[in-house]
Amino acid sequence: REGAGPYTQGDVMEATDSLQPEKRKRIWVQHVNVDADILEMRVSAARARGLEPWQEEIAAGVLRHVKRARDAANRRDPTPWAVPNWWRGTLTEAAYRNLHAARAQMVDLLGDDELPAEVHGAMARAQLTLPRDDPRRIPARVIHGQPPERVRPFLRGLVDDSYQALDGKHAQLRSFRNILLLTALIVTLLVGLTVAVVSWQPTWVPLCFPNEVLMDGASGASVVQGQNCPTSSGDSGPGYGDVLVVALLGALGGALTAAISIRNLKGTSTPYDVPVALAMLKVPLGAFTAILALVAIQGDFVPGLSVLDSQEQILAYALIFGFSQQLGCSTSEPRPCSRICLAVRRSNPRLRPT
Repeated sequence: REGAGPYTQGDVMEATDSLQPEKRKRIWVQHVNVDADILEMRVSAARARGLEPWQEEIAAGVLRHVKRARDAANRRDPTPWAVPNWWRGTLTEAAYRNLHAARAQMVDLLGDDELPAEVHGAMARAQLTLPRDDPRRIPARVIHGQPPERVRPFLRGLVDDSYQALDGKHAQLRSFRNILLLTALIVTLLVGLTVAVVSWQPTWVPLCFPNEVLMDGASGASVVQGQNCPTSSGDSGPGYGDVLVVALLGALGGALTAAISIRNLKGTSTPYDVPVALAMLKVPLGAFTAILALVAIQGDFVPGLSVLDSQEQILAYALIFGFSQQLGCSTSEPRPCSRICLAVRRSNPRLRPT
């Protein structure tokens, strides 16, 4: 550059980024960049209006938070690996927490005529994120008509507390998503190990039932002729493919419950794709349930149901038992996250991704 001073580190980074091929960024990165631009414009407007020396220090701190949020969103600082970042939410946490800190400190840069407009939004967010009996949830009428020097510190604390509560709910949702995925992985490994072992030694976990043939209709006498198995009827004993067929039908039943559970979803309306993680758990859980249910029937554990009369009946029961885990999951799965998802969805329309 002619007539310009020496290059700064920021100029070098900007030039380096411009030489690199443009990567397709996720939508949340665009949200962070837009919010960062808005905060920078508001700081510039506040400086144009005129700031006190102490407000200049706050403006510099706000811009530092904005820069950290932008660097995290664009994967400049920090730079975690892909899988740990997806699991821990490193970049999204760094970006949004810095943005929220900048928004809280922006209260000190607002003009006296801008404070009333910010109070109602901050209180609405606090009502959705803070507990109902939290003393920080003060009605708007309490501070109505108060001088700006009293409203400003109260508003700053309210914005900061509500955003901290929102960040905590996001972290709780991410932890719940990780628990679901880890459980799905463990169940899948257990089902795979069970299928491998039982296929190697089918007699260890037999899934066949006596094939009773009626000999005398008048007396009801019957005789056992072989066994009904998931892969055939009238065999002398269980085969290596029995457990595989049962697990497959149970997984199909679990996939049906997953399809039913996500039929009412409208896109990714929940942060961290919690409904998708729940659906992923249902498929291996269906196979797991089908195998255990047939073992329970073999041991006369189910009252009134001890013998399955045909191969078709065994297969049908395997499918039904794989689907039956929906009865337990449908009543329990919304409770851990329904309130969290509702508060996050209402308080921040730009939901975080994975």
